[in-house]
This record gives sequence, C-alpha cells and structure tokens, in this order.
Amino acid sequence: MSMDADTPDTDRGHPWFLNAEELAATRAKIAKLQQRAERKGFTGTIDVAAVPATRSSTSAGGLPVTVHGFDVTITGDPPRYQGWRFVAAVDAVEGGTILRYPPGSTAEVPNDQIRPGECDHCHTTRARRSTVLVSHDDTGQLLQVGRSCLKDFLGHNTLPVFLTHDEIANTLGGSLAGTPSAWDVHSVLIYAAAAVEAFGWTPASASEHGRVPTRDQVRLALVGGRGADQLRGQLAPHLADAIARAPHLRDDLLNGLKGSSGYEANLVAVLSGAAVDARHLGLAVSAIPAHQRLQEDRRREVARQDAARTVDYAGTVGEKVTLSGVVRTALRVDGYTYRSPDQVMLVVDCGTAVAKMTTSAAWAYQVKVGDPLTVTGTVKAHTEWNGIKQTVLTRPKQLDTIAEGAQTSLAGAAPPALWETVASARLDGVQAAQRWTTTRTPSRGVAVSY
Repeated sequence: MSMDADTPDTDRGHPWFLNAEELAATRAKIAKLQQRAERKGFTGTIDVAAVPATRSSTSAGGLPVTVHGFDVTITGDPPRYQGWRFVAAVDAVEGGTILRYPPGSTAEVPNDQIRPGECDHCHTTRARRSTVLVSHDDTGQLLQVGRSCLKDFLGHNTLPVFLTHDEIANTLGGSLAGTPSAWDVHSVLIYAAAAVEAFGWTPASASEHGRVPTRDQVRLALVGGRGADQLRGQLAPHLADAIARAPHLRDDLLNGLKGSSGYEANLVAVLSGAAVDARHLGLAVSAIPAHQRLQEDRRREVARQDAARTVDYAGTVGEKVTLSGVVRTALRVDGYTYRSPDQVMLVVDCGTAVAKMTTSAAWAYQVKVGDPLTVTGTVKAHTEWNGIKQTVLTRPKQLDTIAEGAQTSLAGAAPPALWETVASARLDGVQAAQRWTTTRTPSRGVAVSY
C-alpha cells in the first residue's frame, strides 16, 4: 500500500493504489476509526471510494507486468464536535507554519494568517509545536486553539480520532517509515538537487511502479542504511554543483513563490527554517522541481515581454496587407452555426507583427505548426493578448511564395520550442470546438490568444 506524500494540499483527493486484500483491510480500519469517533461524540465521516485499476511495469528480467487493483480515494466530512468543525492541524516550524487538512476538507486558509504558538482560548503565546484550527458551523468564526486547551474549549478530553490525511496514513501504515528526525535544510536541498541531477525527478507516487522516489533517495543519503554507500557514490559527482546551487535555489523560491495558501505557502514555510522535519521531507525535496517550474515561468515571461516590445500592428483597419511568417498556432474551432463547417484559427509570427485569422478556406486545413506561410487579407481589427499586439485578418488568402524580407527574418529565428496542449478557445463570440490540438509554444513568447 502506498501514498503520495509529496502531493500538494490542493490535490488532497490523490488516489492510493491498493490490491483487494489491502482495500478490505483499509475499509475495516476506517470502520473502526469511524466507530471510535462516534463513541467519543464526534460527527464527520471518512469515505472510501474504490475504482478498479491497473498498474503496468517492467520486471528485473525485462518482462512486462500488469498488476490489478483499485484506485482508492479517501475523502469525507471533517470531524465536528458541538458545532465546531476541525479545519486543519497547524505545525509550527522555524520558517512559519504548515497546514494539514482533514479528509474531505476544501478549506484554503492563508498560511500568513496563522500566528504560531498563539491560542485564542487561553489567549497566551508560547512555543507550541502544534495547534488546531476550528470553525463554528453557524457563525463561521475561525479560531486557533492549542491542543492542550481543546479539553477546556470543547469540554471534551480527547482529539478527534481522525484529523489529517497523514494521521490516517499512519493508522493505515502508509506513512513514511523510520524514527522521525530533522535535517539541515541546506543538506536536504543539496542531496535533493544532486539526486534530481543524477536520476531525474521521481515523485512519491512512482513507488507504485517500482521506482524509488527522490524523497526516499534523499532520506537514504541523509540517514544511511542498506544501499546508502552505493547511492552516495552515485551522487558524489553532482554534489559540488549542488552545494553551489542550493543557497541560490532556496533564496529564489523564497522570493519567487507568492501563494498565500496551499502548496506554495507550505513550501515557503519549510524552506524558511533551518531544519526539515521527517514528515516534511517530501515537501522540502519537491523544491527542486518547483524551482525548475519557477525558472521556466520566468523565461516565458521574459520572452513575452521581448515580443511585446518588438511586435507592432500591421496596416490600418480596412487596409489590405500581405504578411509572411511562421505558423505558431493552428487549431480547429466550431463554425458560426450548427450546420456551418469547422474553421481553422491560425496565429502567424511575422517577426515584427503577429497575424491572427479564422477561416474555412480549404488551404488552411493543411497548415501545420512550424510551416512558413504568406497570406494576404484585410485588417479587421487591432487587438492585444497577454500584452502582445495582434493584427486580426479577415478573408485571408494563402500566397505561394514567402517575401524575401520575411525569409531573411525567419532564417535567424529560433526553432519552435517544446510541445504543449492547448484547448480550442472562444473567438469573436464563437464557442470553440471541444477538441484538443497539439501545438508548439512560440519561441518568441507569442502565445495563443483567446
């Protein structure tokens, strides 16, 4: 039985993959938890939804293996007692707070609203490692209560038997194994960066396919044990670079992540401290792919700004123009009426201009992303999308040749970048088709308009 402990809070319904025996045992344990909660006067539920599923992998001998089991999602209704609903458990760490939500919770409380160590019941602030957020069903009042004060606050001397996803995982045997420890945050980032460089990023969910998650590689490198010497030897060539990168990576994330709740806020909290607790190890290790995403977002923004400075409108509204460039977007959209044929929307990067057109002409259905294209058409409008000026053409016609100046411009253009999937969009009041079209991301930051 496995659980993706690295899943951000925004994806609390992540499924476990269980076989039939594990599913039966899980349901039995959940039933006992539910009974204990009811005996103690708590309302709320834990729901187990199971859908037949398979997982395929390759054995050590190279043979394909398919395992049959169930995708199991644990949701429910957060525990309540006398009108007070348990919203989240709050862990105070050196860098701030980490919020852990119960099954079925849809709450998103901004981490910076939490006051570590404070209790709204006894009105004292001290070095509390853990508090509980509760909300009243009738008034919506949100309070932070120390665990030791819950008895006086609720008039009940025990916590709910199920409070957070990871506490259920502990009961079901799906949590991280071993004695809880804490490690220097820089050591964690260094080993995490080296592991990703050596083996690539592997999420915790990949353990279902026989792969070792990056989190577990870092734990083994830090703690030692069977296979640790071999692993450290594989990481050794990458450590010098990781040591140099780790401080910059950490500062970059602390300055670049702006989310006030959920995954980003939790990651900032764990990176702001000096040490990483065992239960937050997976969160800290995920800083490496988070930094890669942050850098990619910045590169796209720089490309977009560069394009916005160099791209201008072509012609004037009502004028007939001829433009040459490279097709950056080609997707089909529904016709204007139920019986009208599908149309093709094209976005063409013309160097100093971006042409956008929608047509049902036969030639347009043959055009692919990356193709050179010369068109003539009447300027219908001058618009902007994401800060980039676009010239909208009506009644476009394809010309057989590309202007000499356009060829010179295109010769030095960067090749189309990575593939991405975009949904057909609403254009000029037309509801786009519900099909998906694979296109290339514009190398100059020219994006698909909506």
